[in-house]
Amino acid sequence: MSSTPSTPSAPGPARDLVVSYCFPPYVDTAAIVAAKRVREAGRPVDVLQNRMAARRDTDAGLAQIADHLVVRRHEVPSPTFFSSWRSITRFTELGLQQALTWDRAGEGYERMYSRAQFAASHILAARFALLRPAVRWTAEFSDPLSHDVTGAVRHAPTADDALLARLGEGIVAAGFTPPTSGNVFEWAEMVAFALADEILFTNEHQRDLMVEAVAEEALAERVLEHAVISPHPTLPPEFYGLTDPDYPLEPGRRHIGYFGNFYATRGMGTVLEALASLPAHLRDRLCLHVFAGQRDALEQEVARRGLEGAVRTGPFVGFLDFLALSARMDVLLVNDAVTSGLLSSNPFLPSKWSDYRGSGSQVWGIVEPGSILDRQPLSYRSPVEHTSAAVQVLAQIAAG
Repeated sequence: MSSTPSTPSAPGPARDLVVSYCFPPYVDTAAIVAAKRVREAGRPVDVLQNRMAARRDTDAGLAQIADHLVVRRHEVPSPTFFSSWRSITRFTELGLQQALTWDRAGEGYERMYSRAQFAASHILAARFALLRPAVRWTAEFSDPLSHDVTGAVRHAPTADDALLARLGEGIVAAGFTPPTSGNVFEWAEMVAFALADEILFTNEHQRDLMVEAVAEEALAERVLEHAVISPHPTLPPEFYGLTDPDYPLEPGRRHIGYFGNFYATRGMGTVLEALASLPAHLRDRLCLHVFAGQRDALEQEVARRGLEGAVRTGPFVGFLDFLALSARMDVLLVNDAVTSGLLSSNPFLPSKWSDYRGSGSQVWGIVEPGSILDRQPLSYRSPVEHTSAAVQVLAQIAAG
């Protein structure tokens, strides 16, 4: 049985433009967070997004987040590639035409929001900003673009074309030196750093790590001046009761939920090892529920360890079902990316934390000490790759 959250009345004309390469109904963390930002702002918007049916599934439930604020939506029919300069150029050309048409047809935009991941969002937004400098541009970074989780440079080549020339001219006009690397990701960062009126980061570590990579001192200073720290929004409590998935929980056990890909080599193997090490009378009080995509390797590992009675696997679920199930669990599990020895600080705050914290359930974080996740009000915490600490947490949960 589904219900509908209360929403404002139909919006009037949009004075805000959203440029988000991925946006609902497509299933992607970037799409969900962008929709949450729209809901949080509470203003009518026009949305430019890419037509992503070839690469992403759709979820009708995502419409509940912010569709009531979307006045006009255009899915740009450009090829879906996440770092190809040719596809970014096409997305920018077609998207810019639509944005200018909308802008001229109404009273003109006052504000624009773009979000990367994916890089194309900031490239199109920068091109529009150069033509409409009076529009206030907020550019959000979910994670560092130009460096990956290991700190290595993430690279995809640009092309020496008209789009790159226009962006370079805009950076020079703003008083800075364009990148010379020919790297898509560096250009996407730099146009936002040089031109955006507000630069959104989800946490301080992310901001500081990205600023450290900026060679031009004046540009680094500008980023800090325009930076705003804003964690991913959490949806209202009513969202956690919109669906009632058929997923019974065995009475008399404490249920731990994990939603997302399950990496046995990145901290999650610690949980299985801890479960196997737990005394049988405590393990029998627990059930770990893993909702993941590729489950074969996990199920093989569970069988190898003899944990079939303690671990229950299931497929990815729709967003609203995920929220409903997270509210049913006694404890929700979230783990840090492992960056020790690779980065000066851990800049990755898992996006699911924003959903977990609204569920009302307890949360167990497997954390790198000093990380942003480690700073959150977790009910339980244990260090990454520390099996004995995980055993102690499981014993506490079982006793609860």
